Amino acid sequence: MRDIADTMNFAVEFRAMPLAQVLQQLQTGEVDMATIISSPERDALFDFAKPHHLSPVVMIVRDDNSEIYRLEDLQNKEVVAIKGGFAHRHLLAGQRNLVTVADIKTGLTQLSAGHHDAMLTLQSIALYQIQQHKLTNMVITGSVGSAHAYSFAVTKGNRALLAQINEGMSILRRNGTFQQLHEKWLGGGRTVEQEKRALIVFFIITLLIILILGLVLWKWKTEETREQLERAHHDALTGLPARALLMDRLEHALSHTRRTGASMAVLFIDLDGFKSVNDTLGHAAGDLLLQMVAKRLLYCMREEDTVARFGGDEFVIVLENIDHVGDIDMIADRILETLQQPFTVVGQQVCISGSLGVSLYPQNGTNADSLLRHADESMYQAKKPLVTESDRNGRGGEGGIINQHDSI
Repeated sequence: MRDIADTMNFAVEFRAMPLAQVLQQLQTGEVDMATIISSPERDALFDFAKPHHLSPVVMIVRDDNSEIYRLEDLQNKEVVAIKGGFAHRHLLAGQRNLVTVADIKTGLTQLSAGHHDAMLTLQSIALYQIQQHKLTNMVITGSVGSAHAYSFAVTKGNRALLAQINEGMSILRRNGTFQQLHEKWLGGGRTVEQEKRALIVFFIITLLIILILGLVLWKWKTEETREQLERAHHDALTGLPARALLMDRLEHALSHTRRTGASMAVLFIDLDGFKSVNDTLGHAAGDLLLQMVAKRLLYCMREEDTVARFGGDEFVIVLENIDHVGDIDMIADRILETLQQPFTVVGQQVCISGSLGVSLYPQNGTNADSLLRHADESMYQAKKPLVTESDRNGRGGEGGIINQHDSI
């Protein structure tokens, strides 16, 4: 009304009073206009401008009350209504536990404080009061009947004021001010359905957060487990398969060999002269030498073969799909030859050699343990002549170090 008055250039004074008093003073001309619901009986008493909005009668409860959704649910409930208002006269006439109040502010305030169960009143004016007085625990559970037209009523016969009100509203509608005011004063408020939707959205967001956190944790745990398995199955120094993975590969090779009827062999290698390098140049140089040995062994093998570090300076090779036994001798010779080639470690040229034992499936064993055991025994048999010859030349089976200053 203030915007209409400003638009049409007339002054307006606002008075707050109970509805019954409003109707009485509007009829006697003590007030010029009021915003009320139009009805046939009121049309006979007042002149009405064009409706400015529609408003249903709604049930309002506290947000901790989940029992009231329909008019029938108000039985045996203490209900608040404005004395003489539409809900009082038409909807709650037979309500036993009815409490009437002079104005909607009083009713909503009492309801918010927990004094009654529900209130029936017009939605638009209720939303305005809830917003103005910050009654945040109030929710709308449902509407009763159809919407009612809210209009400006003027004293009967005051056609000039009626025309100004209608023209002012038309101007405000055209320039968008009316829509802005409607949203400002009559928008907002919470309904039970909105509460439910908000709760569902909250649970969905919470579930998504839990799922995301669970996925991150699972991925982290999976990565951690993978790294633990990687450390358990691979030698940390050389990156070659460790003993556990070797046994798994060996069992797999045996299963494949039994199924296909192909040949396979296990080679057991021990480095001769490695202890001398460790004692002379230190363990760091020994570790570097082992890494170099691992690279040379891998270079000698096919992609399908397994090269593993068995422990210390011992290595095991699993050869699958051997076409001819003679191929094993060629591979063994290539391995021993590449190990005899000098290594350059921390500026020193190092010479070592290797002792190698072989076991064949099924001639020397039919399972992983027996094949490894025979290859190990065969390796020590091959090492004996080396030790005997070393004793004669005074080297004790150890490798030699040639002093040089060339870096790797």
